[in-house]
Amino acid sequence: MIRVKATREGLPGQLTKSGWRITPWVAFVALPSNAALWRWVIVRNPGNMVWTVARVLDVGPWNTDDDQYVFAEARPQAESGTDTRGRATNLAGIDLGEKVWRDLLMTDNGPVEWAFCDLFGAQADGADVLTWEADRLRAVNPGNA
Repeated sequence: MIRVKATREGLPGQLTKSGWRITPWVAFVALPSNAALWRWVIVRNPGNMVWTVARVLDVGPWNTDDDQYVFAEARPQAESGTDTRGRATNLAGIDLGEKVWRDLLMTDNGPVEWAFCDLFGAQADGADVLTWEADRLRAVNPGNA
């Protein structure tokens, strides 16, 4: 899992890099690597331990080829304050589609944790949704976990 700043994608009705039209009911994210398109990710809001599964349907924020961050656990290049084209960034490492934003109960740009997974939420490193759910239940009701 990697914790990065998330921003809201917005742009309803626009086409994503994958060709998908942005709607408020499709769970998707954007990561800054073309190679991540169509993969599944699990995303968790560490503030409330709520998680969801989404598809990578867009490329960004800011960069399109930050494979060291997306696949090799480096920090997002956009965290440097400028992107690879010299534009000032907001330091974000992931964009959240509207459904993901709502599912995570986000109220402002802020930290999320994410990892690649399969459709059912099992992480590539062996962690799974049941472990996450147990963590969430402990956080919400520590006396009964």
